[in-house]
Amino acid sequence: MSMKPFKGSSMVMKMTQALMKDGWSFIPDEFDVIVRAENKKTGEAVSFPSIGNLKTWLYEKALSTPN
Repeated sequence: MSMKPFKGSSMVMKMTQALMKDGWSFIPDEFDVIVRAENKKTGEAVSFPSIGNLKTWLYEKALSTPN
């Protein structure tokens, strides 16, 4: 799991931290913006062509993940 800091709002940071506990890792680009997410447990991987796609995915995923 990468613990490298990402650029984003505090809400994005909270959601990525919560999802990291579920096995997600986030891959940043050279500007420290998340461009890909992978879950080694499930084999799921998602690429984000824009920050809007990233935020939408994070909100949906974080809300659907059980505590």
